[in-house]
Amino acid sequence: MRHRTVTAALAVILAASAGWAAPQPQEKVSPPEPLTLSLADCIQRALRANPDLAVQVLTPQMDAVRVTQARERFLPQFDLTSFFYRYDFPNTWGLEGPIITSRINDYAFSVTEFLPTSSRITLSLSNRSTDTNRAYPLVNPAYDSEFEARLNQPLLRGFGPKVARHEIVQAGHTLDASTAGLKATLLDTVFNVEQAYWNLYYARQNLLVLHLSLDQARETLKLNREAARIGSRSAIDVLNSETQVASYEDSILSARLQLDSAENLLKSLMGLPSGGAAEAGTPAAALAESAAAAVIPSDTPKPETRAVTLEDALLIAMAERPELAGLQSRIAGAVSDLGYYKNQALPQLDLNFAIWSPGQSGVRFLYPENNPLLPPTGTEVGSRWDSFRDIWRWNYRNWSLFLTFSLPLGDMTSRAGVALARLAREQAVLEMDKERKAIELEVRQAVRELETDARKIESSARYRELAEKRMAAENERYNLGLVSNEWLLQYQAEVARAKAGEVAAIIAYKIALARLEKAMGTTLKTRGLRFRDYDF
Repeated sequence: MRHRTVTAALAVILAASAGWAAPQPQEKVSPPEPLTLSLADCIQRALRANPDLAVQVLTPQMDAVRVTQARERFLPQFDLTSFFYRYDFPNTWGLEGPIITSRINDYAFSVTEFLPTSSRITLSLSNRSTDTNRAYPLVNPAYDSEFEARLNQPLLRGFGPKVARHEIVQAGHTLDASTAGLKATLLDTVFNVEQAYWNLYYARQNLLVLHLSLDQARETLKLNREAARIGSRSAIDVLNSETQVASYEDSILSARLQLDSAENLLKSLMGLPSGGAAEAGTPAAALAESAAAAVIPSDTPKPETRAVTLEDALLIAMAERPELAGLQSRIAGAVSDLGYYKNQALPQLDLNFAIWSPGQSGVRFLYPENNPLLPPTGTEVGSRWDSFRDIWRWNYRNWSLFLTFSLPLGDMTSRAGVALARLAREQAVLEMDKERKAIELEVRQAVRELETDARKIESSARYRELAEKRMAAENERYNLGLVSNEWLLQYQAEVARAKAGEVAAIIAYKIALARLEKAMGTTLKTRGLRFRDYDF
């Protein structure tokens, strides 16, 4: 009985272990649907998600903020101060008492405006309340108010609107240069997307041509094997057919690798994840999410050409290329710096003018014959706000006018700022000349390449037609037994190369045209593309 119990327990344990060790069914994940995209779709995706653009677009945004920040210099500055204090100090004049205690509270408001003429104007209004235990006061507590207007005008160093607006002008030139840099990045991005798109199209078409050629070669191999079986073909014909099939199979492997590379490049430009080998143990769901769907171009390149003259292309490039616009901004900024630092090397001579009007109110003591040593005969009580009446009536008119002069020996002797600005201007001018020559060479090469590729379209189409005609004629001769199998296979391979060459010529022309538009800087205008709020 005991033996049966142990046996039953072991059976239960083994059954449970078998249940625990049972393999779990793997999750089945359907492959992602392919993305059929036009060239315009790919460009729009790249403009939204390309990492280079995401980085580059931040620069003009920051420069635009710097322009706003520089303009804030001309916004008024408001200051409001308020303080209260009480102080006691021993007196040295016995008539006022041994210890004098005063309580003061003060309010002051001012507004300062820096004008584009380099003038600085300050308007201020203050009010003070003083309560003291001094003996023989005339007014206690006393309310004193004052309105003051001050003007500071540089006459040499720092004089003029150009100096006052220098920071804004420089920020504007920097913004123009960074915007030109963004346009250059956009031109590169659009061209890279178009080039990758048509290369992907060619890779798919080339793979399709190779598959068709492989099917044709396999069919020829099948016929040769049957002919060899009945004795109408030799073994060498079968061997040649097998070699041709193996050659196409090897070419298809290379073509698939080329297709994967072209597809991954286009996905990268559009910000899509690329497919690749997954690590061991990767779940099926994660594996499906890590690889984006295949991209299938929906546009078909048409064998059409466009007439472009070198003279027109050069004129357009000199007017549209963002690199030249960026260098022009640098030159303008260097010229602005040169004028600014020349001004900073001058002596400092400032004109300062001020007018102010005080007012007073409070508890005024009335003394006989205005003698505070006599007992007061009465008081006149005024409020804090009454002190402002004297201000607006200009009962007390005060003004001052003075000049201040300083001599900055360091700036006047070294003139380092002027020298650096002059060197920066010369450097930008030289870079402008260098860039013009580089652009001219780029445009010339692009025009020549476009003209050559246009002729290649015609020649490749004629070559493909002739190859097909010769293949048809040789196929009839082969069926009649007039030519060997080796010649027929060569003609088949020639037709395959001709078809792929015709597609390659059309793709090459499309890419050459895109390269010429990039060289002229007209890609965005030609395609009617806009990027956010920028108007290029």
